[in-house]
Amino acid sequence: MSTADAQVPGATMAGTAERERRFADCFDRHYPRVLAYGLRRLPDRAAAEDAAAEAFLIAWRRLDDAPADLLPWLLAITRNVIRNETRSARRRTRLAERVATDRAVTDPPRPGPVPDGGGEAPAATAAVRAAFQRLSERDREILMLTGWDGLDTTRAAAVLGCSRATFAVRLHRARTRLAQALSAPAVPPMPKEPR
Repeated sequence: MSTADAQVPGATMAGTAERERRFADCFDRHYPRVLAYGLRRLPDRAAAEDAAAEAFLIAWRRLDDAPADLLPWLLAITRNVIRNETRSARRRTRLAERVATDRAVTDPPRPGPVPDGGGEAPAATAAVRAAFQRLSERDREILMLTGWDGLDTTRAAAVLGCSRATFAVRLHRARTRLAQALSAPAVPPMPKEPR
């Protein structure tokens, strides 16, 4: 606290109140978009809500360093939160596999639940999803930022931390690879038998 703040009663409280108001405005305005970003990238709503909550916690801590355009900044924070959680989940999965391997030597196998086979998507939707999944994580992220999150190239570039021109080139290449993946057969064709 500066000496000027020490001399003016309530100066710190006024600064805190203004900061809280700024954060509340930021939260009210951008939470739905941040949550939607998480919903499109995570397996369930609870995980997306957790990612959004953690992103806003980080935003609160760094609010004084926030840029003027908050949405790309918030989406970049959310992206990093999701990436960290994905890495943690992979580590947990590897650990569980190691434990299961060790346990398999000493414990007899137990029957598990039968997977549900219902809920098939229409063929066109399934083809698009399959093509999209064949793309690299980077290409999927670029396409989702523009197509699903509705960001223009300038704001999407800010999320990824690159220039607008670099993002535009990456977007063009990702779209080209998606078109190629859509036109490529999902399963290699069977060789023809001679007659």
